[in-house]
Order: sequence, then C-alpha cells, then structure tokens
Amino acid sequence: MDVSEMPRKLSQWATEDPKRFVDLYSLLCNVVWLRVAHQAVNTNQGRETAGIDGKTMSHFNGDVEGNLQRLSEALRAKTFEPMPVKRVYIPKPNSEKKRPLGIPILLDRIVQEALRMILEPIWEADFSRHSYGFRPNRSTYDAITYLHKSLIGTSGAIYQWVIEGDIASYFDTIPHRRLMKAVKKRVADRNTRDLLWKFLRAGVMHQDTLEETLTGTPQGGIVSPLLANIYLHELDRCMESKYLNLTESQRLYRRKKGLGNALYVRYADDFVVLWNGTKAEAHAIKQEIGEFLRTMGLTLSEEKTKVIHTTEGFDFLGYRIIRQPYR
Repeated sequence: MDVSEMPRKLSQWATEDPKRFVDLYSLLCNVVWLRVAHQAVNTNQGRETAGIDGKTMSHFNGDVEGNLQRLSEALRAKTFEPMPVKRVYIPKPNSEKKRPLGIPILLDRIVQEALRMILEPIWEADFSRHSYGFRPNRSTYDAITYLHKSLIGTSGAIYQWVIEGDIASYFDTIPHRRLMKAVKKRVADRNTRDLLWKFLRAGVMHQDTLEETLTGTPQGGIVSPLLANIYLHELDRCMESKYLNLTESQRLYRRKKGLGNALYVRYADDFVVLWNGTKAEAHAIKQEIGEFLRTMGLTLSEEKTKVIHTTEGFDFLGYRIIRQPYR
C-alpha cells in the first residue's frame, strides 16, 4: 500500500466524482495508515500529555508495532470505543480568565489523525477559496493578505463597510445530527460515520465528573477543526451564491446600478464581510447572515458582530486593520 499516494488519489476522486465515498473504513483500519497517523501524533508537542487513562506516547512507543496491530484489530472488529476527553483550564494570554482545553487519550488522537488524513483531501476538493482556517497551505497571514489587497479593489472600488462576524460558542454548539448530515453528503460509508459519531458523543471528564457532549466537536480533537469547517461550508456556499461568484463586469454593472458588492473571508468561526454599498445594506447583510446561521442551529453574537467603517479599523485574527483615507 502506497500511503503517500492516497491523499492525492482521494482528492482526485473527490474532484472528478461528486458522489459519496462508500469504503473508507478499510483504509482507516490498515496498519500502514495507522502507522503514518502515529508518526504525526508522535511529533506533536503534546505527545507526553496524558488523557484520562494516564498513558503518554512513551507508553505506546514501548511496543509500537504491537499496539498498532491491536488498534487495527479493534477498529476492524468495531470494538474500539473513544474515551471521554480530559478537561483542564489554562490561563488566557494577558487575562485573568482561563479557557478550557481538551486532552483526548493517545489512542483517540491516533485514530482521529487517521480519520483526518482520509477526510481532509475529500473536502479540500469542495471547500471555498474564501475559507482559510485550519486548512493545508493556508494561514492567518494568507487571510490578512487577501483582506489587505481587497480593501481597495480593482477599478478603484473602495470598500467602506466591514461586518465583523462572530458565532457564539461555535465549537461547543454545532448540532451533531446536522453535522453528520453534512458529512453524509460525501461519506456513504456507515462505519466511518458511526466512528465519528462516537467521538462526538464521547463526553468530557472534569475532576472525576463525566459531562455529556450533546453538541459541539470533540474538545482538543485533531479532527475537530475539519468537522467545524465542514459544517460552516454551508455558510461559504451561501455567500458565494449571493455575493461572491460574480465576474468583474458583473460587479461593475452592479455599481453602475447603485448596488454594492461584497468580499468575504472566513477563518474557522471568525469571518469578515467587506461591503462597498450603503451602511443600511451592510446591516441588512449582517441580519441575513444571522438568520441563515439560525437555520443551522447557530447564533451570531450580537455583542461581537459589528458593522464598522473601514477607516475606523477592525480586529481580525489578532491584527488591527485600518483603511487609510486618501488625503
């Protein structure tokens, strides 16, 4: 089995055929595939951080091949069961507050990495070019660079208004059944979906107290950012269909008619919309996005989602962005 070729093949198949994949689970169970997943987790900085079972990478590496074989057999027999995520609280930078951190057990990290290796190439064939967060060969710098270049568009089109978007507690509130419906559009393989469902429902352990996880993606989970992007892909598609998939001539025609145009960047659950129409139209778009998110079971944070003039400046991904007016 040539593992190095599989991501490319999965991406190629996903690009060529919009149909759903029917046999991914056998690849997940393959010892060679699991070995590559183990290598990725083994190079992670937190490899010696234990989950609720107290085991670190050192324990696993004491018998790597034996442990990988047993993990493969458990997956094939469908006896593998994810364990609850250990919750700890760490200080927030420059704040007295603390934020929750999830630590899955080592075996769960390896299986989640194996799942990510399979699912990511498939959805990369679908994902929007306007989505930058937690994707290969994309970064916060790329998102900021795009915004910087876009603040003054071609033909001197100036974007006066920005909608700073923030989804309230996004990673904790993603509806599980709706998320699985989104996954099902590409993954017909029931065994793979069942395993993802088990991870979603594994629960959280905090100070010997088990808490159910009825919404949200696995805390600290390797596959969580991908699942979060899969769910918000619907928002990207909505923005593309209404505002983004326009030619330059179509944009110019709208401006001649007194209509505005939009640019959009999303990084995980943070997004901005640039608008060169009126402030009232920008507020209407904000309301429209909020209503669309409600249909997905999500809530736009009224406190953090603002409409601001670009010369006032706005914050995005740790950067302060301001369009300097011409003098």
